Amino acid sequence: MRQEDAPRRVVVAYLSSGVLFTLATSLIWATNTIFLMRVGGLSIFEVMLVNAVFTVAQALFEVPTGVVADTIGRKASYLIAIGTILVSTLLYVVTPRFGWGFFGFCAASALLGLGFTFQTGAVDAWLVDALDHTGFTLPKERVFAWGQMMSGAGMLVGSVLGGLLGQADLSLPFVVRAVLLGAAFVVTAVLVKDLGFTPRPLRASTFAAESRTILQAGVRYGWHDRVIRPLLFVSLLGGVFFMYGFYSWQPYILGLVGHNYVWLLGVVQG
Repeated sequence: MRQEDAPRRVVVAYLSSGVLFTLATSLIWATNTIFLMRVGGLSIFEVMLVNAVFTVAQALFEVPTGVVADTIGRKASYLIAIGTILVSTLLYVVTPRFGWGFFGFCAASALLGLGFTFQTGAVDAWLVDALDHTGFTLPKERVFAWGQMMSGAGMLVGSVLGGLLGQADLSLPFVVRAVLLGAAFVVTAVLVKDLGFTPRPLRASTFAAESRTILQAGVRYGWHDRVIRPLLFVSLLGGVFFMYGFYSWQPYILGLVGHNYVWLLGVVQG
């Protein structure tokens, strides 16, 4: 590989893996609540509890899973994230088939939250390390902007496609999501290389100290920053109300139109 091709390969890997991951994850967003209510037999209150489990799991595991990215590698953390989300997606599908009900969905939701914590931060950290290692000279913000545009396109396509698949069968968006996550796993395994990062052994004896270091860094550069602290409050308040609206509007939209137009949920979500 020529030296001048190295940054381009990093950018291609970042964009390819990212858009596939976003496309896969967004497939169920427009139909998740309807699936849990109609196929899973949950009430809207139970749906909110299941989604609350996801939020709690993210809060609990965010710091510990960061140790994985900082020791054995960013790529390993990302692959674990994809694999965990894939398993949790399949657990959503099989839960109503085996009659596991509310607690089965809670387990799937907790596993889903765990999976996303392996992904958050790891991909961005990998990109910065890899670009620095390959001598990338353009502003990194440009690459992040490209990633956001690609992710936005993937989210739009995934939401609309998920609604169309849900019109045929509400389990289909989850099944197709699992397939695309499998493809994202392969793409990431082949294209992503841990450049500019030296892995370290992950030991149980040092896990607590590693977690404490990450937590202290988050407090120092987040909570103790006079600029960042108000943004944290705004993000918290916005997230609480947004998540409620995000997961509750689906049955009300269908009730408003008076027809079983599941595909319309994908259009509205997109």
